[in-house]
Order: sequence, then structure tokens, then C-alpha cells
Amino acid sequence: MTQNIVLCFSSLFLIVVSLISIFAKDIMWEFTVWQNQAKGLASERTDRWDTGTTIGGVMGILAGLFLLYAFFSGL
Repeated sequence: MTQNIVLCFSSLFLIVVSLISIFAKDIMWEFTVWQNQAKGLASERTDRWDTGTTIGGVMGILAGLFLLYAFFSGL
């Protein structure tokens, strides 16, 4: 039972973060800058970063939908 709840909430969390990475790139960029500052690295927003964020978001949504399917089908 607990595993099902964790599976459901983790899939929903993955989908929400993925949607943010696709449609709210400024939020994701601020998070990236914050991570890089913590590591002492410089940040530069490029087209490659934007494309990678979109692709990662699509993959995250697909994974989240698969996890939701697994939750509702009892896999």
C-alpha cells in the first residue's frame, strides 16, 4: 500500500517538474544557476541548454505517465 502511494506521488512530482522544465524555463534556469553557484561554476544559458531542458521534460513526462499507468494498472 505504501509503495503504491509513493509510486503515485513520485510520478505526479516527475510530471510537474517536467512541465515546469518545458513551459517555465526561467524557473529551471534560476535553479541551474543556484546549483552552479553552489559548485563554484559559471552559468551561461544557451540554445543547447534550452533544447536539452525541453527534451528532458518530454522524457520526464513520458516516464511519469508510465509510472501512473503502472500505479493504476497494478504493475
